Amino acid sequence: IAIGAAIEVRANVAAQKGARTDAVQFLQEELATYKQTSIRARIQKNINLLSLEGKATPALETTEYLGTVKPVAMTALKGKPLVLFFWAHWCPDCKAMGPVFEKLMASYGDQGLTIVAPTQRYGYVAQRKTAPAAEEMTYIAQIRDQVYPWMAKLAVPVSEENFKSYGVSTTPTVVVVDRAGLVRLYHPGQMKLEEIEPHIKAIVDARARTSVGQ
Repeated sequence: IAIGAAIEVRANVAAQKGARTDAVQFLQEELATYKQTSIRARIQKNINLLSLEGKATPALETTEYLGTVKPVAMTALKGKPLVLFFWAHWCPDCKAMGPVFEKLMASYGDQGLTIVAPTQRYGYVAQRKTAPAAEEMTYIAQIRDQVYPWMAKLAVPVSEENFKSYGVSTTPTVVVVDRAGLVRLYHPGQMKLEEIEPHIKAIVDARARTSVGQ
């Protein structure tokens, strides 16, 4: 934890001094060093905060998923206004965002808004009781049905690797993607409706771009 904090502070200081490129390069070097450790996601989060917006959406691992809606590749979602909502079954801030996404789907779903809701297993269920994978998957489904009923028809990939590659060391993490497949917002942490809705309206209203480079 101390190493992760030190890396984060050094990168943020450099970025605040105007050396954003140097900060990203430093973080990428540290990521290579610590990629097999528990601080990988934290380092990737800081890389994403400094450099992901405006770039193509990273791929998602979709082999395992919750329910019957099979996730598709990110490239297959180009042309749609998209939000990724990374959540965890134990996360109170994620649960607080449930009504926010329900309202967004009610307002913009018929205009093409698509939500993908990646999650992962943590090895436990209620009260942090250790649980095998199958039991935890059942528990995740129960939480989804109880807290996020609007999520029942959404794709819910289940993968620890997705959390690492997207730098999800904070839940929830919200990623807003435009019709060209470019990230327009990368936000670790809870968002209120008035904070996220302008970003959603922008990607819903924007004309589809013809290519990632435009």
